[in-house]
Amino acid sequence: MKIFLSVLVTIVVLILIGFIVMYSGAVNVSVLEPPSGLTKWVLSTTMESSVESRAGDIDVPDLTGEEMIQEGAEHYISMCQGCHGAPGMEISEMAKGLEPIPPHLYEEEELEEWSPAEQFWITKHGIMMTGMPAWGTTHSDEEIWNIIAFLRKLPQMSAEEYQLLSSEIKSGKEGESHWEDEEHEHEH
Repeated sequence: MKIFLSVLVTIVVLILIGFIVMYSGAVNVSVLEPPSGLTKWVLSTTMESSVESRAGDIDVPDLTGEEMIQEGAEHYISMCQGCHGAPGMEISEMAKGLEPIPPHLYEEEELEEWSPAEQFWITKHGIMMTGMPAWGTTHSDEEIWNIIAFLRKLPQMSAEEYQLLSSEIKSGKEGESHWEDEEHEHEH
Protein backbone atom coordinates (compact mmCIF):
# COMPACT_ATOMS: atom_id res chain seq x y z
CA MET A 1 0.00 0.00 0.00
CA LYS A 2 2.90 2.37 0.80
CA ILE A 3 4.40 1.83 -2.66
CA PHE A 4 1.07 2.60 -4.36
CA LEU A 5 0.63 5.74 -2.27
CA SER A 6 4.22 6.88 -3.01
CA VAL A 7 3.70 6.39 -6.75
CA LEU A 8 0.38 8.25 -6.63
CA VAL A 9 1.87 11.19 -4.69
CA THR A 10 4.82 11.34 -7.13
CA ILE A 11 2.46 11.44 -10.12
CA VAL A 12 0.33 14.19 -8.54
CA VAL A 13 3.45 16.24 -7.71
CA LEU A 14 4.77 15.88 -11.28
CA ILE A 15 1.42 16.97 -12.70
CA LEU A 16 1.37 19.98 -10.39
CA ILE A 17 4.91 20.94 -11.40
CA GLY A 18 3.85 20.65 -15.04
CA PHE A 19 0.89 22.99 -14.47
CA ILE A 20 3.08 25.47 -12.58
CA VAL A 21 5.59 25.55 -15.45
CA MET A 22 2.78 25.88 -18.04
CA TYR A 23 0.94 28.71 -16.32
CA SER A 24 3.94 30.58 -14.91
CA GLY A 25 5.22 31.67 -18.32
CA ALA A 26 8.64 30.29 -17.45
CA VAL A 27 9.02 28.64 -20.84
CA ASN A 28 9.82 31.16 -23.57
CA VAL A 29 7.89 30.21 -26.73
CA SER A 30 9.61 32.82 -28.92
CA VAL A 31 11.10 31.49 -32.14
CA LEU A 32 13.99 33.93 -31.60
CA GLU A 33 15.08 31.97 -28.52
CA PRO A 34 16.30 28.51 -29.54
CA PRO A 35 14.64 25.70 -27.59
CA SER A 36 16.71 23.85 -25.02
CA GLY A 37 18.32 20.58 -26.02
CA LEU A 38 15.81 18.68 -23.88
CA THR A 39 12.84 20.45 -25.46
CA LYS A 40 14.20 19.85 -28.96
CA TRP A 41 14.83 16.18 -28.20
CA VAL A 42 11.36 15.62 -26.69
CA LEU A 43 9.58 17.31 -29.61
CA SER A 44 11.63 15.71 -32.40
CA THR A 45 11.51 12.23 -30.84
CA THR A 46 7.75 12.52 -30.36
CA MET A 47 7.25 13.70 -33.95
CA GLU A 48 9.52 11.05 -35.47
CA SER A 49 7.87 8.25 -33.48
CA SER A 50 4.39 9.50 -34.38
CA VAL A 51 5.14 9.67 -38.11
CA GLU A 52 6.90 6.31 -38.12
CA SER A 53 4.03 4.54 -36.37
CA ARG A 54 1.35 6.07 -38.61
CA ALA A 55 3.16 5.63 -41.93
CA GLY A 56 3.98 1.96 -41.41
CA ASP A 57 0.89 0.60 -43.21
CA ILE A 58 0.99 2.96 -46.20
CA ASP A 59 1.49 1.23 -49.55
CA VAL A 60 3.91 3.17 -51.74
CA PRO A 61 3.01 3.25 -55.45
CA ASP A 62 5.54 3.28 -58.29
CA LEU A 63 7.00 6.79 -58.13
CA THR A 64 8.86 6.76 -61.46
CA GLY A 65 6.16 7.82 -63.93
CA GLU A 66 7.08 10.90 -65.97
CA GLU A 67 3.59 12.44 -65.80
CA MET A 68 3.43 11.81 -62.06
CA ILE A 69 6.79 13.50 -61.49
CA GLN A 70 5.90 16.45 -63.75
CA GLU A 71 2.61 17.07 -61.91
CA GLY A 72 4.45 16.76 -58.60
CA ALA A 73 6.95 19.38 -59.81
CA GLU A 74 4.11 21.78 -60.54
CA HIS A 75 2.76 21.37 -57.00
CA TYR A 76 6.21 21.59 -55.39
CA ILE A 77 7.10 24.80 -57.21
CA SER A 78 3.85 26.50 -56.23
CA MET A 79 3.41 25.15 -52.69
CA CYS A 80 6.67 23.80 -51.24
CA GLN A 81 9.61 25.67 -52.72
CA GLY A 82 9.20 28.76 -50.52
CA CYS A 83 9.75 26.82 -47.31
CA HIS A 84 11.87 23.87 -48.46
CA GLY A 85 13.96 25.58 -51.13
CA ALA A 86 15.27 24.09 -54.35
CA PRO A 87 18.61 23.67 -56.11
CA GLY A 88 20.07 27.16 -56.47
CA MET A 89 17.17 28.80 -54.60
CA GLU A 90 17.07 29.84 -50.97
CA ILE A 91 14.12 29.37 -48.69
CA SER A 92 11.78 32.35 -48.29
CA GLU A 93 12.03 34.97 -45.57
CA MET A 94 8.96 33.46 -43.95
CA ALA A 95 10.60 30.03 -43.77
CA LYS A 96 13.70 31.53 -42.14
CA GLY A 97 11.44 32.67 -39.29
CA LEU A 98 10.02 29.21 -38.58
CA GLU A 99 11.20 26.95 -35.75
CA PRO A 100 12.27 24.43 -36.64
CA ILE A 101 13.52 25.72 -40.01
CA PRO A 102 11.97 23.48 -42.69
CA PRO A 103 14.29 20.80 -44.10
CA HIS A 104 15.96 21.52 -47.44
CA LEU A 105 14.32 18.71 -49.41
CA TYR A 106 16.63 19.19 -52.39
CA GLU A 107 19.52 17.91 -50.26
CA GLU A 108 19.85 14.12 -50.38
CA GLU A 109 20.63 13.70 -46.65
CA GLU A 110 17.55 15.71 -45.63
CA LEU A 111 15.27 13.82 -48.01
CA GLU A 112 16.59 10.37 -47.10
CA GLU A 113 15.78 10.91 -43.43
CA TRP A 114 12.21 9.85 -44.25
CA SER A 115 10.86 6.95 -46.33
CA PRO A 116 8.43 7.73 -49.17
CA ALA A 117 5.55 6.49 -46.99
CA GLU A 118 6.62 8.82 -44.17
CA GLN A 119 7.00 11.72 -46.63
CA PHE A 120 3.48 11.02 -47.88
CA TRP A 121 2.09 10.95 -44.33
CA ILE A 122 3.85 14.22 -43.40
CA THR A 123 2.67 15.95 -46.59
CA LYS A 124 -0.90 14.73 -46.17
CA HIS A 125 -1.28 15.30 -42.42
CA GLY A 126 1.21 18.10 -41.68
CA ILE A 127 3.25 18.47 -38.51
CA MET A 128 1.59 20.28 -35.63
CA MET A 129 3.21 23.53 -34.47
CA THR A 130 5.99 23.53 -37.09
CA GLY A 131 4.41 25.48 -39.93
CA MET A 132 4.06 22.32 -42.06
CA PRO A 133 0.46 22.35 -43.35
CA ALA A 134 -1.76 19.33 -43.90
CA TRP A 135 -2.07 19.26 -47.70
CA GLY A 136 -4.54 16.38 -47.37
CA THR A 137 -7.28 18.93 -46.71
CA THR A 138 -6.89 20.37 -50.22
CA HIS A 139 -5.16 17.65 -52.26
CA SER A 140 -6.02 14.08 -53.19
CA ASP A 141 -3.77 11.18 -52.28
CA GLU A 142 -2.81 10.95 -55.96
CA GLU A 143 -1.67 14.59 -56.01
CA ILE A 144 0.33 14.07 -52.83
CA TRP A 145 2.03 10.97 -54.28
CA ASN A 146 2.92 13.09 -57.32
CA ILE A 147 4.71 15.53 -55.02
CA ILE A 148 6.58 12.66 -53.35
CA ALA A 149 7.58 11.30 -56.79
CA PHE A 150 9.06 14.70 -57.65
CA LEU A 151 10.82 14.91 -54.26
CA ARG A 152 12.63 11.66 -55.07
CA LYS A 153 14.09 13.34 -58.20
CA LEU A 154 14.78 16.77 -56.72
CA PRO A 155 18.21 16.06 -55.14
CA GLN A 156 19.60 14.94 -58.51
CA MET A 157 18.68 18.22 -60.23
CA SER A 158 21.21 20.97 -60.83
CA ALA A 159 20.30 24.59 -60.15
CA GLU A 160 20.13 25.17 -63.92
CA GLU A 161 17.81 22.21 -64.51
CA TYR A 162 15.51 23.30 -61.70
CA GLN A 163 15.44 26.91 -62.91
CA LEU A 164 14.55 25.77 -66.45
CA LEU A 165 11.81 23.45 -65.18
CA SER A 166 10.42 26.16 -62.90
CA SER A 167 10.39 28.70 -65.74
CA GLU A 168 8.62 26.25 -68.07
CA ILE A 169 5.99 25.41 -65.48
CA LYS A 170 5.39 29.04 -64.54
CA SER A 171 5.03 30.03 -68.21
CA GLY A 172 2.73 27.08 -68.93
CA LYS A 173 4.99 25.47 -71.54
CA GLU A 174 4.94 21.73 -71.95
CA GLY A 175 8.52 21.36 -73.27
CA GLU A 176 10.55 18.16 -73.34
CA SER A 177 10.31 15.54 -70.66
CA HIS A 178 12.68 16.09 -67.77
CA TRP A 179 12.39 12.51 -66.56
CA GLU A 180 13.92 10.24 -69.18
CA ASP A 181 15.19 7.63 -66.73
CA GLU A 182 16.06 6.93 -63.11
CA GLU A 183 19.42 8.69 -63.45
CA HIS A 184 17.67 11.90 -64.58
CA GLU A 185 19.53 12.54 -67.81
CA HIS A 186 18.51 15.98 -68.91
CA GLU A 187 18.35 16.37 -72.71
CA HIS A 188 18.37 20.06 -73.64
